[in-house]
Amino acid sequence: MPELNDHVKINVPARADYISVIRLTVSGLAYQMGFSYNDIEDIKVALAEACNNVVSHAYKYNEAGDMIVDFHVESDRLKIVVSDEGAAFDAKKLKKEATSLHGKSLDEIDVGGLGIYLMKTLMDEIEYDTGEKGVKVALTKYLKRDEVSESEPNVHQEITQP
Repeated sequence: MPELNDHVKINVPARADYISVIRLTVSGLAYQMGFSYNDIEDIKVALAEACNNVVSHAYKYNEAGDMIVDFHVESDRLKIVVSDEGAAFDAKKLKKEATSLHGKSLDEIDVGGLGIYLMKTLMDEIEYDTGEKGVKVALTKYLKRDEVSESEPNVHQEITQP
C-alpha cells in the first residue's frame, strides 16, 4: 500500500507500447489509495491522453526520446507529472485558440484538441509547464472517500465464490 508522500517514477521510451505499463501502474496506485472504480478509469484515460501527446508530438519522426511519469501519492490526492525533453508547445496560444465543444457536432470537432479537453474534464486540476526543452503536464485527482456512490462497483471488495 502506498504511503503518504510516496514518489514513484517511471522512465520509458516515448513509444505507444509503454502506455499500457503506465496505465497499469496508475491503476494499482489509485486502487491502493482508495479511489473509486470510476475515478480510476478517469485517471487512466487522462494519463493515457497525456502520454499519447508525448508519443505523438514531443519528438520528431524516428527521434528517440524518453517519457518520464512521476506519481506523487499524498493523503488527499494523486498528482501525476508527465514530462519529456522534446519539442515544446505554446500553452498560451493553445489556451487562446481553445473553443467550447458545446453544441458542436462530431464533424466540427478537431480530433487533435480532444486530448486536452478530456484531461481537463476527467481530472480535478491540470497544469502545463513548457520550457525551452520539453513539456511537463501535471494531472491531479483528489481522493473523495466520503462521496463513493452505492451504484459504483466496489473495487475493494474481495470476490468470493459461493
